[in-house]
Amino acid sequence: MYERCLNEAERILASDKDVIAPVKKIWKQVEKQGEIQGFETPSLADLTALLEGDTRFEFMPSHDENGEPYDDLPTDDSGEEPELESLGFYSGDRVKLRRIELTPEIIGGLIRRKVDMTMDALTKAWERRPEGDQETEDQLLDILARTQKLQREVKKTFSEEKMKQLSRVIKVNKKKTTAPKKTKAGSQGKRPRPTAKKRPAKKSRSVPRGKRGLRK
Repeated sequence: MYERCLNEAERILASDKDVIAPVKKIWKQVEKQGEIQGFETPSLADLTALLEGDTRFEFMPSHDENGEPYDDLPTDDSGEEPELESLGFYSGDRVKLRRIELTPEIIGGLIRRKVDMTMDALTKAWERRPEGDQETEDQLLDILARTQKLQREVKKTFSEEKMKQLSRVIKVNKKKTTAPKKTKAGSQGKRPRPTAKKRPAKKSRSVPRGKRGLRK
């Protein structure tokens, strides 16, 4: 019934730069496509269950076995959630396509984009700061300065060139570990020849002198 929704989710994830995406973000995009193309879409909970059970997707829950969240992102009950989502920050489970490998280049790009996104959100918060509130301004300026410093460090540490170099090193090491061990030339498939055993020489029977010439 919802196979078309799963196919649409696969298409959306394949074109997502972040590779790992919030399930709620994917659900909203699938729901939008359902309205445009005229197909039925499941609820967020149902799509979450469908993604978790489909082998095309790698599901990453936001809660542990005890129901405790892995992060401090706001829950669905948070009043700030719609505003955060408009800035690109989603809480809840994550999902990625199983066929896409997480390479250093992908991870580095993901970290850089997340820090840039945080900086953009803080810049917008500064532009909408309340007038005449010096304490809030000081706090925002301090956070902006710290985030800007983090942004520079991240761009330096996780630069595209460094991630490409790391990816090449990993590929070389993989080839070394998976390559079969070489045998000496000419020794493969040949068994050593067994050495011939020397047979002891037979002793000739000597006839006693007194009996030579006698016949029975």
